Amino acid sequence: MPAVLKEVIYKDFDIRFIAHPVTGKLIIKKNAESVKQALKNLILTSFFERPYEPIFGSGVRNMLFENYSAMTESDLRRAIEIAIDNFEPRVQLLDVRFGGDPDRNMLTISIIFRALNNRVPVTLNIDLQRVR
Repeated sequence: MPAVLKEVIYKDFDIRFIAHPVTGKLIIKKNAESVKQALKNLILTSFFERPYEPIFGSGVRNMLFENYSAMTESDLRRAIEIAIDNFEPRVQLLDVRFGGDPDRNMLTISIIFRALNNRVPVTLNIDLQRVR
C-alpha cells in the first residue's frame, strides 16, 4: 500500500484577538499569513523582552537610532538573517531589502521568503519609524 502524504498546514490565532463575526471564535491565520505574523513578531521583538527567553528576537529596533549607512544596513540584514535562522524553521529566506527615508527616520524592511509548505515566494513589509 503506498504511503499517503498529508499536506502540512501552518496555523495560528490572530494576535489582535478579534472574534469572528459569525462564529464568535478567534480568527485563525493559516499558512503564509501565519508565518508572516510570526516573522513580524520575531523581527520587532528586542532581546531580553521575553521572560525566560533572553536571546529571542532580532534587536532591529535598537539599531534604529544608529546613523543610517551601508554598514548599518549590513548589520540589520545580518540580525534579521540570524533571527530567522534561529527561530523560524518554517521559512526559507530568499532576500532582505531595505527602503524608506532615513532623513525622516523611516525604514521599510522587505523580507522575501518561501514557507516550506508552499513554493510561492511571499513578501513581508515592515515599516519602522524612530520616535523620540
